[in-house]
Amino acid sequence: MHVSSSDCEFDALYHTAEKLGIAVKCVNALSPRPDAVVMTGDLVNCGSSEEYEILKGILDKLEIPAYLGIGNHDNRENFLSSFAAETYLPKEGFAQYAVDVEGLRLIMLDTNIPGRAQGILCQERLDWLAKTLAEAPDTPTLLFMHHPPFKTGILAMDNMGLLDADDLGPIIENHPQIMRIFCGHFHRSIQSNFFGKQAQVCPSTSHTVLLHLENEERLATKAEPPQILLHIWDGKDDVITHNSFIDDFPIMWELEGKIGP
Repeated sequence: MHVSSSDCEFDALYHTAEKLGIAVKCVNALSPRPDAVVMTGDLVNCGSSEEYEILKGILDKLEIPAYLGIGNHDNRENFLSSFAAETYLPKEGFAQYAVDVEGLRLIMLDTNIPGRAQGILCQERLDWLAKTLAEAPDTPTLLFMHHPPFKTGILAMDNMGLLDADDLGPIIENHPQIMRIFCGHFHRSIQSNFFGKQAQVCPSTSHTVLLHLENEERLATKAEPPQILLHIWDGKDDVITHNSFIDDFPIMWELEGKIGP
């Protein structure tokens, strides 16, 4: 999301708050309406309390429960202070938690390293995850985190990836209730396999990172249409994911009458 203040150069380029507001309207209008919204960061661009207040103002218009996680652009202390009224969040420490939504367990991980673009889980955060997973071994579970645990081929972004991804792997393997892993950070829809589980990067409601797969560190952004991911749980052991554009594109053709024999 990278929400920023309206008087800065960043927002003049990307219009982040405006685009997130459009995304909120889009989600509110979905039918059937989702049970929850999950945001994996970067929530704001500079981690300031002012930006979090702008974010709160936008999310106040969301008519669906939202669960927030932080990225490398976020400030953990300012985030927890600004959203202290949210009971699902810890009061201090790492911004990690687990919530149950309609029989599905959502676990948010905190990969933030203050002042650095890379992410890490560290032993303390990994121990928390293993303990939290062990508490509900039979509940279908989704993991959410900012930094993807896999390489994407976009070298500049991979060099800002999760530093201890291999340490996460054995925990994933030891807990079969995990169905999917969802991430942010790369501003593109990207899928891979991580220790036997499908892992997916969510695209951005703001700008898109250039798809540059040559062996050089080129980093650029593009004005591709903003997107969200829409997940459908089948109530058992599968999650179906759709890329959904938040712009209101017109219907060009529609079949009239009954489909099929």
